[in-house]
Amino acid sequence: MIFTDPRFVLLVLIGWGLFFAVPPRHRPLVLAGSGVTFYATFAGRHLPLIMGLMVGTFLATKGRALWILVGAIALLFAGFKLGLDMTWLRTGGTLPSAISVPIVPLGFSFLSFELLHFAIDRRAGRITSAPVLEYAAFAFFFPCRVAGPIKRFPQFVEAVRTAEPSFVNVCSGLVRILVGLAKKTVLADTLGLTVAEISHATTPFQVWRVVLAYSLQIYLDFSGYSDIAIGTSRLFGIAIPENFHAPYLSSSVQEFWTRWHISLSSWARDYIFAPLGRGLFRTRLRRFPDLVATLSCLATFLFIGAWHGLTPNYLAWGAYHGLLVAGYLVYRRRVPLTVATSRLYQSRYADIVGALVTFFLVTVGWVPFITKDLQHTLTTIRMMFGLS
Repeated sequence: MIFTDPRFVLLVLIGWGLFFAVPPRHRPLVLAGSGVTFYATFAGRHLPLIMGLMVGTFLATKGRALWILVGAIALLFAGFKLGLDMTWLRTGGTLPSAISVPIVPLGFSFLSFELLHFAIDRRAGRITSAPVLEYAAFAFFFPCRVAGPIKRFPQFVEAVRTAEPSFVNVCSGLVRILVGLAKKTVLADTLGLTVAEISHATTPFQVWRVVLAYSLQIYLDFSGYSDIAIGTSRLFGIAIPENFHAPYLSSSVQEFWTRWHISLSSWARDYIFAPLGRGLFRTRLRRFPDLVATLSCLATFLFIGAWHGLTPNYLAWGAYHGLLVAGYLVYRRRVPLTVATSRLYQSRYADIVGALVTFFLVTVGWVPFITKDLQHTLTTIRMMFGLS
């Protein structure tokens, strides 16, 4: 794990010292320089590509240039993902971390979303000022580069401009880092030993044990990474978006996606779901709002599934969540007002039942993440319910 690498720790210490040693107007230069050093240290072979994308994004201020940028990022992303997926298949689903680094540039998917956000919002006039050093600091900010969260340019720049050295920030940042490390290295890695038993599970109890372990592992693993990134940023006095907010307490699948990987789901909402929905409502489909909601949800979650990997398993997972969220939106739209405002419907008991149902649906949905192919996924789900 890069976060525990001595070189990463040294980079944080040196970057932190320089950040508060120089005048505030030079702080973006320190962050950009630290980010370049980070890439040169951990992914040097991909540094020219990353810098090329960053320069191209900064220059993509016209419509045609923006579409060329979107196409280039999409092709690169698809190529890297396909290369990773093929290697995964060749190694029988036991891809070592040492292999994945040369195939996909470090943090490429998170960087891509940040660059697309910058280019789209700048083209739309939502970003009116973008000094080159502040843009470089935003793009190269290394604490978020491994596993997010996905930042937004205006909020990040404002946080850098107002950052001040603070004992409270340092203490809270260190505590957040320690919590993240404990989640990842103690809890998630321990649960991973149970998840590894999936190929030997032969009874419903054994399969449920593995799937429930994975449901907790993926949350602890990913939120642990986010905690470390958020805590490291806080050392610099920089607030970045929260990425998880007790997602397994959600009372609906829609609410789950406002609590799980928040920076990704909000990005997909703003740049895929909302524009697609508006576009469909300009067509004859506006007479069928339920169909518009379903198509928009399916497209959004198929994209999120493809973001995880270009395999049938991930696409099936995306379609599954797309249908769940679309079904919930249609249900909420059609539920009678007398029912929606009833005391029982809005009671704590309804929230508890909703949370249990949501956790069940989400947990079943994780099966494609721990099985080797779609056939294995279907077999595992049948075993969970005693049908195989």
